[in-house]
Amino acid sequence: MQPIRIVSLNRVIRWTAAAVLGACLAGAAPPALAAAPSVTVSADQALRFGTFFTDTSGSRTVSATGAVSGSAIVPLTGTAPAPAQFTFTYDRGNNANVAYSLLISVLVPGTASQVSGGVTGTIARFDTDLPGISTLIPGQTAQITLTGCQRRICSRTFRVGGTLQIARTSGGAQLAIPLPIVVTVLAEL
Repeated sequence: MQPIRIVSLNRVIRWTAAAVLGACLAGAAPPALAAAPSVTVSADQALRFGTFFTDTSGSRTVSATGAVSGSAIVPLTGTAPAPAQFTFTYDRGNNANVAYSLLISVLVPGTASQVSGGVTGTIARFDTDLPGISTLIPGQTAQITLTGCQRRICSRTFRVGGTLQIARTSGGAQLAIPLPIVVTVLAEL
């Protein structure tokens, strides 16, 4: 029997931004050198479930903290399991020397799955180390307030873990399941 090998979980990242510009709302013209606020999200590391074997079905969980557990699987040597890591960066567009916070939403649009040969892999449960949120439920938006922004650019790194459910009817497979993450800036506070 061939092992099931999860080398990496590719990420697909989309982002949107909705900026609140107090000067424009008050009717004043924005400063001449101010740029439009912008958001970027970079995928620093893929969610990896490692290499393991299962007879017919099983699961492996890799938490956002890096803890690994499994059910009905036999771990094998190979790629080490690890959570995905992302960096969120907000550029407020001006150098105003005022502390601010950001209200953001994070969304995993749905379950992530792949079928390869006789193996089906599905990730339907996600967790994160973002403050105040432990679970990301596919299709539901989670809101977070990021505090402590002091400069024009505010950046935070966060991790996402998940539980991979495997169903195997024959053979083995190497799965790379995209993990779409949508980050939206709702307001600058």
